[in-house]
Amino acid sequence: MDLRFDSPDLARYVSKSQVARVATQRWVGRELPCPRCSTSPLQPTAENTKSRDFVCSNCDEPFELKSKAGRFTRWVVDGEYRTFLDSVLSGRTPNLILLEYDPNAMEVARLEAIHRTLLSPLAIVARKPLSQRARRAGWQGCNLDLSTVPVDGRVAIVSNGEVRPWPEVTEAWSRFEFMIRIRPDSRGWLRDVLACVQQLPSAQFTLDQVYSFERELTELHPSNRNVRPKIRQQLQILVAQGLLARARPGLYLRTPAEVPV
Repeated sequence: MDLRFDSPDLARYVSKSQVARVATQRWVGRELPCPRCSTSPLQPTAENTKSRDFVCSNCDEPFELKSKAGRFTRWVVDGEYRTFLDSVLSGRTPNLILLEYDPNAMEVARLEAIHRTLLSPLAIVARKPLSQRARRAGWQGCNLDLSTVPVDGRVAIVSNGEVRPWPEVTEAWSRFEFMIRIRPDSRGWLRDVLACVQQLPSAQFTLDQVYSFERELTELHPSNRNVRPKIRQQLQILVAQGLLARARPGLYLRTPAEVPV
């Protein structure tokens, strides 16, 4: 994988944002395989396609590219709030590609991919609508809260300018493939309970702490009147899949590696 951007004609673009958009999109379309099936490279979607920039020509997985000069923090700026929220609620969420680049060297410094099943409505935070004086008056964007995504769900592809062995990438990605195979309503519960767990202040947490999200989960799943039993069921599934660990009855850990010996 060549981390350098293809830049012979970038000088014709006026703004830095244009240069970054063209350079990073061109790089993904030239170098990045699909983390699910390894088909290379990902294919650009038609211009102005909503909520997705690339698609795998083999398994049809959709991807949205976010790029930044420097490091991503907790918040990632995304597009129109209602469009992205509807894509999550309807199960049409794209996988995310987070590309950090060095603007001086014009090359990829860090690259992560986030499995689409891990993006919960709880991660989508509306921004203030544009004022009536703005060209797109009333338009409302959103931010993505990366703190709701488990650490293992941010699959590293490039770290500190070093490319990770591809078998490790596909193995890490495959940990979340079970969520695609289950029913959409069950997938939504798993996704949302896992997002709640990520917001707790400590890697070690109690069942009662997860119960504190009962109101939010009721709003997301209004047809279910047995929220607490549903929470317990999702925690059991997440433990069985190795995404959480159970230290003892009523006590959990976010990563199995933190289980006391």
